[in-house]
Amino acid sequence: MSGLILRAADRKYFVAMMRRQMNSAVHRRMNVLLLLDDGWAMAEIARALYLDEGTVRAHRELYEREGRAGIERLSYEGSSPRMSTAQERRLVAHFHGRIVANVKEFCAFAKARFGLTYTPNAMTKCVKRLGFVYKKPKCVPAKADAGVQKRFVRKVLLPLMRAANARQPLYFVDATHPAYAGRPAYGWLLKGERYELKSNHGRVNNINGALCWHDRKLIQQQVEKVTSAAMIALFERISARHPHARVITVALDNARYNRSRELRAWFDRADCRIRPLYLPSYAPNLNLIERLWGFFKKKVVFNQYYPTFAEFREAIKAFFKTLGSHKKALASLLTENFHFIGLPRSGIP
Repeated sequence: MSGLILRAADRKYFVAMMRRQMNSAVHRRMNVLLLLDDGWAMAEIARALYLDEGTVRAHRELYEREGRAGIERLSYEGSSPRMSTAQERRLVAHFHGRIVANVKEFCAFAKARFGLTYTPNAMTKCVKRLGFVYKKPKCVPAKADAGVQKRFVRKVLLPLMRAANARQPLYFVDATHPAYAGRPAYGWLLKGERYELKSNHGRVNNINGALCWHDRKLIQQQVEKVTSAAMIALFERISARHPHARVITVALDNARYNRSRELRAWFDRADCRIRPLYLPSYAPNLNLIERLWGFFKKKVVFNQYYPTFAEFREAIKAFFKTLGSHKKALASLLTENFHFIGLPRSGIP
C-alpha cells in the first residue's frame, strides 16, 4: 500500500536514496515519508524510529510545503567562532611563515594572548578554517635564488623552448642514480594494516639521459659512472639523431663533469653542433628531465622490492621501453610552467 502522500517520482527517488550513504537527518526524513506513504500511523512511525509524533508531523508538513528540495535541505548553522575576527588575524600573522610542529602551540598562543582555552581537536578545526594545512616542507638548495631563475626562464629558456623544432632542437640533460634499496614513499593502504618494504644493499644504477623538448623523446643510457666521457657519448647520440640540425642546444646543470676541460674542448671543435646552455646554479627545478626522473622513480623505485639486482635493472629497462604508454601523464608533467625555489636575493624581478 503506497501512494498516499508522495508523488510517484518522489517515492522512487526516496527509495533509491535510502539505499545510499547520506546525511542521517535527511535519511530519517525520507524514512518517515515512505512509511507514511505506505499507510503507517504517525504513532507507529514514532515508536519504530524512536521519534516523537511532532517530529513525524513536521517532516510531513515540510514535504507538503517544500517538496523534495525541502526534505534534502539542511539549515543547520554552526556556532560563532570563539575568537573574534581581529584575534584570528593576530593568530595568522603570528604564525605566518613558520612551521608549527604541534597544534598545541596554537592552543598555547590563544590561551596566553586571548585567555581562550581550546582543546587540540577544536583548535585543529579552527586553524584549518583559517587556511593552515599540515604537511612537511620541501628541501631546496640553500643558495637557490628565485629572482635569477625567473630572469633566466623569461629571457633565455622560454624563447629557446618556443623556437625549438627538428632544425634547432633543445634537450634537457641530466643523470639519475636509482639505488637498489627500499625507498618508502607515501601511498594508500587499508587502515590497521602494516606493510613492510624489504630493503637491499643499496647498489646504484646510473642512468644518463637527454629529453628532447619539441617531441618529448628520451635518449638514455645506463653507465658505470657519469663522467665527461659518458656525457660526450650521450651528446654524440643526440647529434646522430639530428643530422640536419644546424645547432643543438643542451640545457645542463653545473656538475663538475659538465664543465670539465675535456668536455669544453669537445664543445670547441669546429664541427661540433652541440651548444651547452648552463642553467643557473642551484636550480634543478629548471631542468625538465628532473620531472621525468621523478615520474620514473614513482613507477619503478618507490615502494618496490626486487629480489635481485638483475630484476631491478630489467624493471628499469621495461619502463623506458614502454615510456610511450605514459604519454598522457607526461604531457601534463612536461610543460613550460616552472616553479621557482629560494628567496630572491639578487633584486631581479
